[in-house]
Amino acid sequence: MTHTTRNTLSLGSAAGALTFALALSQSTTSGLAQGCVAVRGSSMCMVHPSESAHPQDADLVAGDWVASVAYRWLHSHRHFVGDEEQTVRQDRANQVINHTSFIDLSLQYSFSTRFSAALTLPFATSDRSSLAPTNYNSIRYYTHASGIGDMRLTGYGWLWNPSTAGLKGNIQIGIGLKAPTGEKGATDTFLTTTGPVVRPVDQSIQPGDGGWGVAVEINAYREIFDRTEAFFQASYLFNPENQNGVLTWRDNNSTTPGKITATPSAASYYEHFMSIPDQYFARGGFAYTLAPKWGLSASLAGRIEGVPVEDLVGGSDGFRRPGFAVAIEPGIQVMKGRYTFNLAVPFALYRNRERSLADQAASVVAGRDIHGDAAFADYVVTASLAVRF
Repeated sequence: MTHTTRNTLSLGSAAGALTFALALSQSTTSGLAQGCVAVRGSSMCMVHPSESAHPQDADLVAGDWVASVAYRWLHSHRHFVGDEEQTVRQDRANQVINHTSFIDLSLQYSFSTRFSAALTLPFATSDRSSLAPTNYNSIRYYTHASGIGDMRLTGYGWLWNPSTAGLKGNIQIGIGLKAPTGEKGATDTFLTTTGPVVRPVDQSIQPGDGGWGVAVEINAYREIFDRTEAFFQASYLFNPENQNGVLTWRDNNSTTPGKITATPSAASYYEHFMSIPDQYFARGGFAYTLAPKWGLSASLAGRIEGVPVEDLVGGSDGFRRPGFAVAIEPGIQVMKGRYTFNLAVPFALYRNRERSLADQAASVVAGRDIHGDAAFADYVVTASLAVRF
């Protein structure tokens, strides 16, 4: 996906009283990828129906296991520079389109009612379509990447013992390690003016980011009325490493960084290699138990997820598409015996492709305003199933 200036046409988460349903969310909350803004993971975040619906399932105890699978699908095609949508891309049918499916397999073990650990292995498959050059009659062609993503091992602890009588709320903290098990430089064939060329696929569909990371999470809930709870979840992934060494081919197809002598274009030499960016996520809302017999609840939440312009720790060089999306998320959950099913569909309300450090540096050198673009999805479909044994 190419950069453009502002005035050109442009491309955009246990043990305890939250139950094992929230345990699944803790092992998969990594933010919701908007499309070109590369936030990975299935991000299936589930809520806890009121304990009155299923008191027998209120706590996980020492020795309990939870196996879960979470799925997310998105179709990103609407392009933004800042928060301005570039509708002309759709008018001209030259937008870049991502189709992505994420599957997270998670296994959690409870050491006690307060402490647990979860291992999550993600998988992803993505297609990205673009218009070919005119010498290929401007056909729409596809690049593809699939495989294992970046694995995570996370430990969780509740601030208060969930089995405490009369406890109506709690806060849980999680700290995890992300390993670079996903491929960072998957390649495919691109159609160019000089013929087919094999290159690394776009950063947004790479299975992994190529760096070690540390994730910090928080999960909290509070019963506010009978069968009604307020909840909050957030996570931040620290990626302290700077660049992953994978070429972006954004600097005049150069394979040698720093060799461009002409005034840099939007695809500048500041973006020669892919960055390893941080990512963040937050979600909060309310859940109401509709049918206690079935553990059926409905929820409504607001959420925000994205990639920051600068990492909190380490360097922020290289190519990244910083930005975020704000969404409203209706959802349902069915919890019966050992099983929990969840379905949620976040709908985007606001999208913003922020200006990267590379954009800022290139603007100074070029003497003009450079602001990259990104494609975002209108909505995302998320579903999950968890089994306790």
